[in-house]
Amino acid sequence: MKPGCESIAPGFFRTIPCYQATVSMYPNTGLFRLHPLAPLCVALAAGVHFGRPLAAVAGVCGLACAFGLALLVAALLPRRPLLQTWAILLAALLLGSALMALADRRVSVALPPGPVSWQGVVSGEPVERGRTLRFDATLTSGPLCGHTVRVSLLKDTASCRYRSLRVGVGFEATSRLEAPANFGASNFDYATYLKGRGIVAQTFVYHSHWRSVPVSLAGLSVYRRARLAAHSLRASLLGRYRELGLEGQAYAVVAAMAFGDKSALSDDILDAYSATGASHVLALSGMHLSTIYLLLSFLTLGRRFRLARESLLLAAIWAYVFLVGMAPSVMRSAVMLTVYSFVSMSGRGRMSVNALSFAAIVLLVANPFVLYDIGFQLSFMAVAFIVAFRFLMGAVDYSYQQRHPVVRWLWQTFAVSLLAQLGTAPLVAYYFGRLSLVSLLLNFVVIPLSTAILYASAAALVLFAVPVVRQLVALLLAAAVVSLNSVLLFVARWPWASFDGLHISRLQVALSYVAIVSLLHFLRLELRRRRERAF
Repeated sequence: MKPGCESIAPGFFRTIPCYQATVSMYPNTGLFRLHPLAPLCVALAAGVHFGRPLAAVAGVCGLACAFGLALLVAALLPRRPLLQTWAILLAALLLGSALMALADRRVSVALPPGPVSWQGVVSGEPVERGRTLRFDATLTSGPLCGHTVRVSLLKDTASCRYRSLRVGVGFEATSRLEAPANFGASNFDYATYLKGRGIVAQTFVYHSHWRSVPVSLAGLSVYRRARLAAHSLRASLLGRYRELGLEGQAYAVVAAMAFGDKSALSDDILDAYSATGASHVLALSGMHLSTIYLLLSFLTLGRRFRLARESLLLAAIWAYVFLVGMAPSVMRSAVMLTVYSFVSMSGRGRMSVNALSFAAIVLLVANPFVLYDIGFQLSFMAVAFIVAFRFLMGAVDYSYQQRHPVVRWLWQTFAVSLLAQLGTAPLVAYYFGRLSLVSLLLNFVVIPLSTAILYASAAALVLFAVPVVRQLVALLLAAAVVSLNSVLLFVARWPWASFDGLHISRLQVALSYVAIVSLLHFLRLELRRRRERAF
């Protein structure tokens, strides 16, 4: 092994069986020598992607047998590390295919042929879209008892009964339950998106075909009841922001940034955040968990109690993840934060690529459908580019950055924003047909304001019992949100704020990533040559 690598690679990852085989397969300075989980993650993701066609040919049992055979071959080849590595990667691919086939079978349920009566409880915050109210409901009776369906309810504008529907409210309806279907001209796989969230059907309910009724949750699993309780608690906490005087789009942005509830966001605000490239602050991610982690770190128990402190911090982080609905982006951040915590306590260095790969493996094994979630793809690509090409932060001499903190903050903010945008640009263009042209500059405003909003949001809840202080915090919070919304709405009206109307294919997405990675690799080599000439 190359000198110095022993202290860099965490022992947590060196216990993985494929590590030594991967070390032998790749050169001493190769990427996979230091990051053995990266090829394993890629193989697993490839298996998930090809899971359906492979399952159609070999079946779930065939894939499981092939997976076991590949593992057996890997175990019998300790003296042939090259072949052993390929056997392990093949096993990972077959495992991904088998998991995808099982997940697909789990959400494939028999639907009744016609309209049917059923009871359920609202399990997702209702969102008004035109003449309909859309929400998720967990059924407590009927043919799909215990499953979740996506409901589109025609609003009764005369009596406005639909306004009584909120998280935890039970109701009875009669409608036709249909399998999830995609939109006609969209690149977004909506049906797979719904399946990834455990939604097995969708239905349209007329305003006269439902009524509020008390329902029993006894038939639901403990996990389902816990999720409903978490949704109810989140709704209660969001209600406190309204009590503080937040309303309109100021409340909507706080609800999205603090608890991931985007139901109150208007189309104008969503379009402004999208056009200016600031949508990432509305999606729960590493920035949000890092803020919570730093806030809780102030409650330290001392260096002697580091294990107890880290355990309490991680328990609080995962409780928050469960509270906000376990979105893929926040799950990725929580897994990486957990890995970082355990690795740092062991006294080893933090391997970001390994942690990112490990997070992806955990999420794909738990729910293979997450591979097709847009939030998952954007979150992982952004972080992958940041950790893989962080050499860009050293383009400005580090010693100079240390002597000038303002320059360091400006440059590192720009470099991180640039890498995140390069990592997500092809996907954003593919899914949304739009690219922001002002996001790099706006991040110098968006990041400080969004950070202030997160801290003030947490402080408002913690100090809710202190009337004078909470009102002061509420005023500061409202001012920060109004300022952020005003800036983004103003910039979004510029004719050159974004480039719209893009229509690219999957091949063009792949070629775009090849071009971007090649350019960054060229920059890496050029920076290395300049440093060598300087010495």
